[in-house]
Amino acid sequence: MPRLNAKQTAAVTLALDEFEATVRAAMRAALLESRQGGGEGGVHDLGEEAIADELAAVNSSLAERHGQELLQAVQARLRLVEGSAGICTECDGAIGYPRLLANPVALRCVSCETRHEYTHAHAAMPRL
Repeated sequence: MPRLNAKQTAAVTLALDEFEATVRAAMRAALLESRQGGGEGGVHDLGEEAIADELAAVNSSLAERHGQELLQAVQARLRLVEGSAGICTECDGAIGYPRLLANPVALRCVSCETRHEYTHAHAAMPRL
């Protein structure tokens, strides 16, 4: 299986840097929004309490998703170091350099990812 060359590895590393920066910015924005979302006087009635609880659950889910995305980025960097970046974890085929540039944390080739999403669609459903 062809491995990424040095130029491709550098470009995927840059794509990972951009991916992480985007995730970290989204985390900061969500944190600021959750801090500002409390209102002036806090919760006043059951309706406001229900909304506050729902917002807390959404913020928790967002934080979990962002944490998973950062973990995926760390794992992608390890694959780059090991030389296994660009190799599908399902079929050992090529993920494809253009796919890695678009999604630097990709684990699977397009064919295997399509099959995975079709057979595991319920696993990615939000819990809210």
